[in-house]
Amino acid sequence: MQHLLTEAQETPTAALDYAQGVSEVRTPEHLVPLREVVRRQNRSELNALFAAINERFGATEPVIGVFYAAGEMAVMAEVGRSDLEPQDRRLLRQLWAVLRHAQSGPDVKETL
Repeated sequence: MQHLLTEAQETPTAALDYAQGVSEVRTPEHLVPLREVVRRQNRSELNALFAAINERFGATEPVIGVFYAAGEMAVMAEVGRSDLEPQDRRLLRQLWAVLRHAQSGPDVKETL
């Protein structure tokens, strides 16, 4: 999962603007059991990713929870990659990918 740490460090500052427009991040109901497994069994990976996000954007940033949620779902996609349906893997990576490719300027936000 080293690549997620690298991706966190490379996420553009414009992602902060995008994150301000995100009102809610919710794990799909059928993937909640995987989320619980990841939280129990992959805590060190999650903590390392959260630390990388904090280093990049600062833990006091008001929208940091959006990054944490997106990161957690990206870890879920990695952990469950061999068992997940392709559409579930894409869904879990979607917000992380959007944040990673955020651009500055008007009207750049997508609907997820």
